[in-house]
Amino acid sequence: MLFPTKGLKAINHKDTHYRWIYRNRAGKNELWVEMSASAAGQFMIADVPRVVNLEMIPKAIDFARANGWDPLKKADPFRCKYVKGSFQHLEA
Repeated sequence: MLFPTKGLKAINHKDTHYRWIYRNRAGKNELWVEMSASAAGQFMIADVPRVVNLEMIPKAIDFARANGWDPLKKADPFRCKYVKGSFQHLEA
């Protein structure tokens, strides 16, 4: 699975630059986030509701980093889900 390259938006969170995109794939709404400087590093995919506000992006990054997401190493995508105001880790 490759990280998309068109339509990316930038965010600077805690002095680290990330790129993100909101996508609808196969009827599921997903937020994809990767570190801008990581060459083919691990990225994060969060299942999100239909309406996404910009405050969800830093929350998703903080949650993922606290739960094992390492955007500097090559690995399968870190998956999580937004449920009732907070994120939950989805096991692969």
